[in-house]
Amino acid sequence: MRQSFDLLTTRLPLASQLSFGRPAPANTRWPLRVSNWAGRRQAARMQSTLVGNSGREYKRSQVLHPHPKTPSLDIHLAVLDNQFFILKPVSPSIFSHLLEFSKEFGDNPYLRTHVDYNDHESVVIYEGYTTDVLSLVKNYPPLPLKIHLDLKPDNVLANWHLDEEEKFHLGKVALGDLDIALKLEDEKPFNHRIGNVMWRSPEGQLGKGVGKHSEVFSFGLLCFYVITGVEWLHADFANLEVEPESVILFKLLSAFGPLPDELVKHVNDAESGELLRALWQAISEDETNETFDSWSSDTFPNLDNEAKRLILRMTNLDPAKRASMSDIMADTYWN
Repeated sequence: MRQSFDLLTTRLPLASQLSFGRPAPANTRWPLRVSNWAGRRQAARMQSTLVGNSGREYKRSQVLHPHPKTPSLDIHLAVLDNQFFILKPVSPSIFSHLLEFSKEFGDNPYLRTHVDYNDHESVVIYEGYTTDVLSLVKNYPPLPLKIHLDLKPDNVLANWHLDEEEKFHLGKVALGDLDIALKLEDEKPFNHRIGNVMWRSPEGQLGKGVGKHSEVFSFGLLCFYVITGVEWLHADFANLEVEPESVILFKLLSAFGPLPDELVKHVNDAESGELLRALWQAISEDETNETFDSWSSDTFPNLDNEAKRLILRMTNLDPAKRASMSDIMADTYWN
């Protein structure tokens, strides 16, 4: 899993490009867009303060993500001592979960955990990162970034700057949004769909036998995106007439096939096995299909043989044959 922890996460999306984590200078020009609906909130609420458990007072300055039904769950940008923070209300159960999570992993610099909280309102307080990797790669696609932290680019948070010569410098990088993280008991996989459909493993699309190996596959998809800047799994989800999981699964089998019997055995579900075999039958009959190992850097920038070798170590369709996350971190590609 992420940094070899037994974690699986989903993300609460943000409406703006602001991310969470390390403090940013108060004179930072944040690329925020606040909805007109949020802007009509009472000024008193926008400027109100929240007192953290530490005793520090955070002044709300802007709504980052308005909740569609419950204003008390709006996510706010706040200011304290010329630094920016994020005030994020959560449910009481998630709040308790985050407190426990912070006790166990709060000292890890690669995980974004809260720096303060208000237990009366169940609000967790995060320091502010400059951006996330999804926005970073979209805005600076030529950058040869090699980020090795998470499985989903808008969950990887980064500080960066351009120097006087307009050269890009990447600073601290951390994994964020662990609100719904969980720890696997006794290394046992679980049978649920979790996370964004575009970044799930094949077994993750089916919600069968999800575990550490699934996170490794997702990290391989993240590496592909960061290296090439291409969102090859993006589909017109709004107009799909079938489940998006089936569409993504078809693409994954097309790229990383052939379908191994081990994957069918791993998901251990008759309906899922039937779907896998039907999809692979359609793919195998398509003579124009090109598998991942034949993809070219002419179409996918920076996708050289070394990059493909690394990604293929993580995207084997047989979960048991995928490299471990610790082995991937030790791969010579990062040298």
